Amino acid sequence: MFSVKTKIIFGTTEEEISNLNLKGNGLLCTGRHHDFKFADLNLYHLKISPEPGVDDIYKYFDKIRDINFDYVLAIGGGSVLDTAKILSVMTNDTKVENLLGTDKIKGRTKTLIAVPTTHGSGSEVTKYAVLKFQNLKQTVVSDFIVPDYALIDENLAMNLPKDLTLYTSIDAFCHNIEAYLSKISEPLTDLNCENGMKFFFDGIDEAMENKISGRRKMLICSVLGGIAITNLRTNLIHALSHVIGAEKNVSHGLANALFLRGYLKFYKDDEKFKNLGKILNVDIIKRIGEIYEKYNAKRLGDFVAQSEIRHIAESTYENKRLLSVMKREISKEDIEKIIEEAM
Repeated sequence: MFSVKTKIIFGTTEEEISNLNLKGNGLLCTGRHHDFKFADLNLYHLKISPEPGVDDIYKYFDKIRDINFDYVLAIGGGSVLDTAKILSVMTNDTKVENLLGTDKIKGRTKTLIAVPTTHGSGSEVTKYAVLKFQNLKQTVVSDFIVPDYALIDENLAMNLPKDLTLYTSIDAFCHNIEAYLSKISEPLTDLNCENGMKFFFDGIDEAMENKISGRRKMLICSVLGGIAITNLRTNLIHALSHVIGAEKNVSHGLANALFLRGYLKFYKDDEKFKNLGKILNVDIIKRIGEIYEKYNAKRLGDFVAQSEIRHIAESTYENKRLLSVMKREISKEDIEKIIEEAM
């Protein structure tokens, strides 16, 4: 079944927020360096740090536990949006660690508006929030954290640093390709992903040149990727990146980018993957390699030693929730080879 629960709005932030006619008290979540003003709204402002953990969520909630909010407005990257999602369902009795996993949330009464300032996580339309806990990146999965509204404003992504532009864009591509190469994919999700990847290849160079046309294309790629993984889920790339992200404190987009090339080569003989190249009219593995070389993408060897490969493979192999939906069955030895490729 294919569904989109979030109302997706393209426009300028101030105008579209005004059009929502929000009433009452609001919680505004942004990144540490963002400062947005909405004259007609009564907002309490929380500034969110990157890569949140369960302990961070408790600290944020302690600041707002005595305030009643009618809505949550999140403007930022994936960490901000994920944090806001969790805060939107918390009460004084909530134990955040008990929300980890699937369908652990009972409901949400607050309106949730998500406004991405990067083009990678797709969190503005997903049922996922990723948190660090016990030295692992773990996921909250619930329809109750799907935002009511996603406001897409390419102006907010202008002037992103080049490394953030590259790795968030690749993150969005990973969402689309992993969902596409899932054994539970369907015709509509395939069409969704094909379009997402087309926007990536059409827009990545423009985005790296900070052209607004490229920002818009990458945001569309991100939204389509988010829709894809909410209907399906990610698989191997994210299983690997969750290990590296938690243990080495590598940002999510970069962690995904480290493993993309090995993942694509793992599927190089798959008929669906080969046909995708024809649909997109691109040699996918070659083009991704060119993008990495052109923009000097980092390699896994910048963060881990050769001696750590087996541990990373074993930890990744334990993530049955993600690996179980791979179109092609994978062994621990296969995972080690993909990690080797990333070095």
